[in-house]
Amino acid sequence: MPRKALALAALLLAAVFICAPASQAAAPNYPEVVFILDASGSMWGQAGGKAKIAIAKQVMAQAVPGLPAEVRLGLVAYGHRKKGDCSDVEVLVAPGSSDRAGLLKKVQALSPKGKTPIAGSLKQTAEMLKAKENETTIVLVSDGIETCDADPCGVVKALKASGIKFVLQVVGFDVDAKGKQQLTCLAQAGGGKYFSAGDAAGLLAALEAVKKEVVVKVEAAKTVKTKAKSRLGKLKMSLPADSLKSLAGFRIIRLKDNKVLKEAKKVAGEHPLLAGKYKVVLLFAQPNYRKPDQAVLGDYEITGGEVTEVALGAVALNIAKGLTKAVSGVSLVDQKSGKPFITHISKDNDYYLFKTRPVPPGDYTVRLHYSLSPQPTVVAKDLKVSAGQTATATVDSGIALKKAPGVTGWDLHPSGQDKPVLQVRRRFDNDFPLWKSFAVPPGTYDLYVLQKGMTEPLPVGEGIVVEKGKTVVFDAGL
Repeated sequence: MPRKALALAALLLAAVFICAPASQAAAPNYPEVVFILDASGSMWGQAGGKAKIAIAKQVMAQAVPGLPAEVRLGLVAYGHRKKGDCSDVEVLVAPGSSDRAGLLKKVQALSPKGKTPIAGSLKQTAEMLKAKENETTIVLVSDGIETCDADPCGVVKALKASGIKFVLQVVGFDVDAKGKQQLTCLAQAGGGKYFSAGDAAGLLAALEAVKKEVVVKVEAAKTVKTKAKSRLGKLKMSLPADSLKSLAGFRIIRLKDNKVLKEAKKVAGEHPLLAGKYKVVLLFAQPNYRKPDQAVLGDYEITGGEVTEVALGAVALNIAKGLTKAVSGVSLVDQKSGKPFITHISKDNDYYLFKTRPVPPGDYTVRLHYSLSPQPTVVAKDLKVSAGQTATATVDSGIALKKAPGVTGWDLHPSGQDKPVLQVRRRFDNDFPLWKSFAVPPGTYDLYVLQKGMTEPLPVGEGIVVEKGKTVVFDAGL
């Protein structure tokens, strides 16, 4: 083929794939049909003046081509190879075949000889259907009762109970009352119907009735059911119940235009939102009707028809009563970013100061802020917080300076280090909070005092040991 022609063919092929409707990408799972034909010796008997096997072949030649083209087929026969052999069951065409001409050729070649192992043929057929997702219609055509198994109806019930997806339609071809009773039981156990046929017309009518049910299944498979995806999703907030008391509510901000879409007191639960990106902010309560502290949880994307969950943990502060008097604020620092998640300052009202606070999962440092202190004091670190759980920081050790004249402030350093962990300064008009007790982690410290008129701090204490659960009152001897 010339090069230009090859290029044109490739282009046309690409266009076919590009333009093909999306619905063609995945073909429907159409139902399948497996015929089980009785080819036992009794099928040489007459029905309406003609051998039953000949009628069966004639009717199959009419019925099979009439099935919807989408239906794939299978064929099993029994009693056609040996006399007196209950194992004479053969899969002539495996389920899932589209070769209808080949199937009918196998039917035409059948020559009845032996027994009627109905239960065995159903077991072998069902075994091939185990991996099928869709329900397969099994059509059993028999002119007599089971001759090899004592309880064929029980076999069908067991196969159904095993979870194999099939429905059993049974055609009794010129059978007596006993045969009708047994075959009816098989159909009922298999979730299908029993059809009686006494001649060619009756057999064709029975198979046409089965075909109608198969056609309904084909049409159902062609109807592609799609669930319309909602533009509405949900933001689900969950947090430990003991942390709710610290909150005034929360705020949801749409990122594309920075508009506050929702501000509510009730935080926990599901909050409907249109699909999009949002910022979620917790509002921590302040006393005396002051504006709440804000803490950004992060940015979240809401997808239509789905729930986006924000699961928080919490930090509780268990601080000894004697160590709270000088505290004017608490901050919870995210150790990964090194930034405070929330800082709460309240110098004149400690109602919310030591409340349990919700935080995102992670590792946290707890810092206390003291009035007039240039920096906060770390009182706990490496506090691991998990979603739905409350981590507690126990603060029960501290230090206090015994009252002395001329003191304007004092610093506490870890022994041998230049950087203080605690800096205390007095007010301009009184000595608050110089003589209060201050929380510090257990350890060994050096204490420096700032005195009025002096340009350098005095190293008044060295190697002061602060033990867990104890507050040291230090006398500077001034």
